[in-house]
Amino acid sequence: MIMRKIILSALALLFVVSGLSAQNQNDGLPGTPQTEAYVVTPIDTTTGVIVRKVSFLRSNNIVLVGNLFLPKNFDKTQTYPAILSIHPAGSVKEQSAGLYAYRLAEKGFVTLAFDAAYAGESGGTPHWAEAPYERVEDIRYAVDYLVTLPFVDEHRIGALGLCAGGGYVISTAQTERRIRAVAGVSAADIGAANRESWLRGRSVEEQIRLLEEVSAQRTREARGEELMKVYMCPEPTAETAPSFREGYEYYRTARAWHPRADNFYLRRSQATKMAFSAIENIYLLTQPVLLVVGDKADSEWQTERIYNVLPGKDKEVFTIHGYSHIDLYDKPGAVNPAVEKLTEFFMRTLAE
Repeated sequence: MIMRKIILSALALLFVVSGLSAQNQNDGLPGTPQTEAYVVTPIDTTTGVIVRKVSFLRSNNIVLVGNLFLPKNFDKTQTYPAILSIHPAGSVKEQSAGLYAYRLAEKGFVTLAFDAAYAGESGGTPHWAEAPYERVEDIRYAVDYLVTLPFVDEHRIGALGLCAGGGYVISTAQTERRIRAVAGVSAADIGAANRESWLRGRSVEEQIRLLEEVSAQRTREARGEELMKVYMCPEPTAETAPSFREGYEYYRTARAWHPRADNFYLRRSQATKMAFSAIENIYLLTQPVLLVVGDKADSEWQTERIYNVLPGKDKEVFTIHGYSHIDLYDKPGAVNPAVEKLTEFFMRTLAE
């Protein structure tokens, strides 16, 4: 009954037509007016931000679908700084990434939140695959899309990532020089988090045993078994890390549940996640970097780890007191100062 209410509530949100999207189909803007709710978190929809549903092609003939946010009084004859907003693992564009994209568009930026390949409305099969190096490729193609827009200043493109999205942005920017400034909110290196475990302490022997189990599962699937799906945030137990306890409440209740984000991932993805490193080529990341973290986040060690290896001098950790990892996804007391700091950072680093 509870899940039925959640589903009905989410579907009601999805089919609310925003007055902001009542643009003429022939207005010369990219894509089409977005007629679904573009964020699951309540926002002020009277700010003048225009939201367009767009799509673009990436490698392997995969179509990525996103929401493009245009600031109030948008003038397509002018050029604007643009920011990519990259969602966490197991998420979709309508959740935390969409919220930050919308709030930054209120500050005057053109922003883009899109579904990763194998997730949400984007293509790629099988869905539910969490493939880190594919996520990096998604970001490169999103930059390709932005530089085709005549109102985007190609020299003023920044990228923001949340949780694993933060790690993906950091990894991409090492070799994608069109990204001029990088920010992470509750940033996580999904590789380190899966090798060492979220709270750390997983031994090498345990890591190998886990990989043996995943390899055995792939063998069963190769012989005809159905692809195994598991929850990113299963029902909490006494041993569940705080972020995953809060993640259950965020992703799997009415707080932020979305019908295109069922919180599953393919069990085989465990190996691809463990193979990834967000900091492998960190010596190449000389662009300005801002890391935003809550002082109650059990992932704070990952922020420190990333910060300590960054080679550039323009780097900063901005700590929001009293809030946890997941709080920064949607809690106003955490999101508001985060957006203000991000605005200041991107205004400075993407200045003309």
